[in-house]
Amino acid sequence: MKRNLNLALVSILALCLATGCSRTNEKQETTAPAAAPTPTESAAEGESGGVKLSGRHWKIGGQVRQTSLYLYYARDLGLFEEAGLDVEIVTLANGPALNEALNAGEIDAAANGMAAVYVLPTENFYYVGDATINFGGQSLYARTDSEVVKAGVYQDTGYYGSPETVKGTTILGLGAGPQQYIAFAYAEAMGLSADEIEFVAMDHAQAYEAFITGQGDLLGTTPPYSNTLESDPAYTLVADYTDLAGGPLVDSFIVGKELADQYPDDVVAILNCVYEAMDRLATDDGARGEYAMKLYKDEGGTNYSEEDMASEIKNVTFWTWENLENPAYPYGNTMKVMGNFLMTQGLIEDDAMPRIEAALNHSFIDRLLEYRAGLEK
Repeated sequence: MKRNLNLALVSILALCLATGCSRTNEKQETTAPAAAPTPTESAAEGESGGVKLSGRHWKIGGQVRQTSLYLYYARDLGLFEEAGLDVEIVTLANGPALNEALNAGEIDAAANGMAAVYVLPTENFYYVGDATINFGGQSLYARTDSEVVKAGVYQDTGYYGSPETVKGTTILGLGAGPQQYIAFAYAEAMGLSADEIEFVAMDHAQAYEAFITGQGDLLGTTPPYSNTLESDPAYTLVADYTDLAGGPLVDSFIVGKELADQYPDDVVAILNCVYEAMDRLATDDGARGEYAMKLYKDEGGTNYSEEDMASEIKNVTFWTWENLENPAYPYGNTMKVMGNFLMTQGLIEDDAMPRIEAALNHSFIDRLLEYRAGLEK
């Protein structure tokens, strides 16, 4: 019954936003940022053709992994098309690549991860929605026979190692992402500064291959690589993002500020599609596993085992409509945690935090939930 109601709401919301809209590339007449109409006004005007989707071609960046899984699911379920949206998914390798494409104007929006914290201070983008929720798998590993592991758990940190065994180590991992944070936060937990370790930025796959062939001392990684290491006794989990940060890593949905101000109805419609996809992924593990394994293989070239997928489903989840209405985590909290930490490490400007916080725009989620609440009555 709930699923049927959600499907009905998706269709009705699409009609409320898109009735009277053309599927051409006709622009709105005004170029100034428009004030968002109230839900009641929007529904009424939409029915009379006053509120329209822009008809523009949206290019949204994603990664073929859990971070952006919902984006591809929305595409393949036909939710964007059903809503009257013209959306193209642009696949890029990782968060830093998505940031580069955003800054270059090559994509309009991105289903990104923690790396989005680096583009928010530019004041050119809005953070318009919390996305994938990572409870585990964003982890730091060492070889079981290493001095770091042999040192045991350090004091009351819960992490393997000691200042003496960690100082001077080389940590491999993706730069400008959770892995870099994990490396520096781990060093800090050992009483060390970032300058007292060496972090070598590499793509996830490259870092993993380098580590298992003997390079580096520790590896900051992500699923499916963390799943493989977790099941291999030759490697030991040293620290995890959730423990270091004091909460889950919540990924991000980013939209160009100018476009969002000019086409707010488009953004609300896009969010409706992606949160519907998230709700379905979060509430049907079987369908999620089958879809994800096929997507990762066909479009990402990664073969997941059944065990890998079971681990990902255990460690990673998505927002449901119910949870979106009653969130368990402060909005944009990962961006705040990361921003503050990176600022203390000198990796972003000292005055970046006010700009990051200003970019955390909840108004589009508010409009979406108001639409849905009105339609349920």
